[in-house]
Amino acid sequence: MKNFRSFGRSLEVDMTSSRRPWLFVLLSLVSGFLGAFLFSLTADPAVNALRAQEETVRGDPRQTLIAGELRLADEQGRSRLVIALVLGKPRILMLDEQGQYRLELGLGNSGEPRVWLRDQDGASKAQVALTPQGIPSFTLADQKGRDRAILALTKGGEPTFVLKDQNGADRVAVWRGERDEGVALADGSGKAIAYLSVEDGGIPALSY
Repeated sequence: MKNFRSFGRSLEVDMTSSRRPWLFVLLSLVSGFLGAFLFSLTADPAVNALRAQEETVRGDPRQTLIAGELRLADEQGRSRLVIALVLGKPRILMLDEQGQYRLELGLGNSGEPRVWLRDQDGASKAQVALTPQGIPSFTLADQKGRDRAILALTKGGEPTFVLKDQNGADRVAVWRGERDEGVALADGSGKAIAYLSVEDGGIPALSY
């Protein structure tokens, strides 16, 4: 069998077109999920109100405030909220009493919406994002910032789940497709060594 990573080339693959559907589940994940719920904001009345307000501000330049960074401080003068551009992308960052960034909301490198959740040391432990293709994903990281688990949907809307080791290799993949589901296992190099799949109403198939 081939290495998991060798399949991360495209999100356009039809998962039902192969006898080994787990390969294409991994293809969908490895190709760009790093790193969903932000799409729901488009229907939020508060967001619609902000958009209407934005149009009003554009019509009256006297109400426009332009700044490179905006900070809100508490009674002790500690920054608790920052609105700024990070690498040219807008971000809202919230800080705790110790000055650590704990929550970030903004756009990623490709303009995709993301939420970063950080621990008390400022390490990013979880990310919720939409990929540039509009696919939702949820990523968990360890203390050193290494991605260890990825939960996502394929382009067709089917759920997938991948577990990684401390070296970043994919070790376990679980998927549910339109016609089947299964689990795949890999060794420390990411090479697939076994998989179990079941077609709807069919007989389980085990390969190793």
